[in-house]
Amino acid sequence: MASNRSTRSQFLTLASVGLGGSIAAVAGVPAAGYLLAPATAEATFTPVALGPVSHFAGEPGFAPTAAPYVQDPAEPITSAGLAYVHSTGGSSREWLAKDAMFVVFSNRCMHVGCPVAATRIGFACPCHGGQYDQLGRRTAGPPIRPLDRFQWELRPGPGGDELWITQRWSVEIEDGQVRYFPVRAPGQPIDLPGPAFVSDLAYPPVTYREGDPPSA
Repeated sequence: MASNRSTRSQFLTLASVGLGGSIAAVAGVPAAGYLLAPATAEATFTPVALGPVSHFAGEPGFAPTAAPYVQDPAEPITSAGLAYVHSTGGSSREWLAKDAMFVVFSNRCMHVGCPVAATRIGFACPCHGGQYDQLGRRTAGPPIRPLDRFQWELRPGPGGDELWITQRWSVEIEDGQVRYFPVRAPGQPIDLPGPAFVSDLAYPPVTYREGDPPSA
């Protein structure tokens, strides 16, 4: 599923990884084992309600609704987040459908993790000038990849259907096709040149690796 198409930035990234790998080899196997250990501690994304569907419907043009959430009520400070819900005008309740009702973006910039803001043409990061289009693709600045997206579903609520986010995925977008991957941290590429295992070894997924990534 991984693309073999290389870019200059990916080549430079891979070169840096190779240099770091050489240094790690000198340090020995115990050090490598220590560095790889955190990759096995994968978190579980707990589904959380964003609000009634009616709150997000009827969006004029591109004006995503900011939806704050707390994933773990026992840890409200460390588990707080913000999603941007874009109402597409579609009618499908299936999140991967071409006419899906919503696209739900993470507000975490893919440079160093600063919060992005929605604009009329996409998203913008105030920290270092990162810019994204309406699909969440980087258009300017230092971000290394598109904004993460949330898997979502509609569930019955006391006043009607509610929008829930149920999983988080990192994405790559090529020719309008969105490909989903286990979540990586900001600043980490998903798809380095070469076999897929190169990317997984260089940048192991950090959270939410549950099952196979969806295929749109």
